[in-house]
Amino acid sequence: MQKTKSKKKILIICAPDPNTNPRPNRMIHWLKSDYDITVVGGAKLDIDDIRSFSLYAKKKNRKKVFFYLFFENLRKYTYYTFRYLYFLATKQYERILETKYYRSKEIKEKLVSENFDLIISHDLILLPLAFSIKGEKDTKIMLDAREYYPRNFDDSFRWRVLTKPINEDLCNTYLHRCNKIVTVSDGLAKEYAKEYNISPEILMSLPYYADLEPTQNEDIPIRMIHHGNANPSRQTELMVEMMDFVDERFTLDLMLVNSKSDTYWRKIKKMADKRGNVRLIPPVKLREIVPFTNSYHIGVFLVPPSNFNLEFTLPNKFFEFIQARLVVAIGPSIEMSKLVKKYDCGIISENFTPHSLAQKLNKLTPEKIIYYKKQSHKAAQVLNADTNKIYVNKIIASLLTDEE
Repeated sequence: MQKTKSKKKILIICAPDPNTNPRPNRMIHWLKSDYDITVVGGAKLDIDDIRSFSLYAKKKNRKKVFFYLFFENLRKYTYYTFRYLYFLATKQYERILETKYYRSKEIKEKLVSENFDLIISHDLILLPLAFSIKGEKDTKIMLDAREYYPRNFDDSFRWRVLTKPINEDLCNTYLHRCNKIVTVSDGLAKEYAKEYNISPEILMSLPYYADLEPTQNEDIPIRMIHHGNANPSRQTELMVEMMDFVDERFTLDLMLVNSKSDTYWRKIKKMADKRGNVRLIPPVKLREIVPFTNSYHIGVFLVPPSNFNLEFTLPNKFFEFIQARLVVAIGPSIEMSKLVKKYDCGIISENFTPHSLAQKLNKLTPEKIIYYKKQSHKAAQVLNADTNKIYVNKIIASLLTDEE
């Protein structure tokens, strides 16, 4: 009787919740049938047949009076803040990992004795954990560098002081030790090559293919949508201000994932409430974004290059607009503009001012809207996760061949 060949073991680690973060979530689903997968993430994975660990300590379900919870949380916050600042000042950057991700040390002790064939890290800060688990074993390491980490939020003084030194040190220490690095766009790959003499491969953030048709909605109003996270670096307020310059045909829905307690979210809501053509709507689940937005006309993404990563951004939402068969309306962002021009699926403003994109929108006719939606339909056949699945499986197979 022929012995069944055991599956190769892969550990996937990511700082965000792997249930909702698109890139690690897709990779887990692509690989789980062919490999023995373990996941470490910002939350436990909600898939029954995959072992997973959370990087954060479980919250104890204890009923306490308000003042106790307030002072207990203040004590913990103060303690971890001083630990972080001490390790930062003494350049003990890897110790910061244990401060930020409470259970990383415990998880390392559980997994260090296991013989993983490959560890895939979706975050630079988790590379020390990956290499600690690898130890002296022949385990391969792959990094999904979704950002250019040394300049991630270089528009923020706080980030430059508290995080930039850590990211630079981790890049200098670990990038050359990785067996494979992928990133999201040409601009980021070229900067990594220039500064670190490495050659990342491009893995765009392509969503799952959606079997949809462009909706032939010639109705008024012309419904536009922007979805995702709002933060000051992205200057989400510019899209709200843009609505002061569009004609009466247009409305804008903002589907933002920020907590309602977030200060910047409240600023955006206050601005939206003052305008009759803007509203905030509740977010939907990750897999529901594309079918939900299919009924809209236009997907909007006007984000100035306030930092290096935003200069070369090529985000999930851009490709989700295309899968939803929408007209794509963007500022002159380098990477997105290449694809909008290539597939002729939308409009690009002359600059990043609200008035500039509004001028382009005002020139749209019903016929042109339908044309661009049909062009997005064509692009959706190519710019989808099936392309990435083949590519990722090829990379993984190459890393795990016995000859490597």
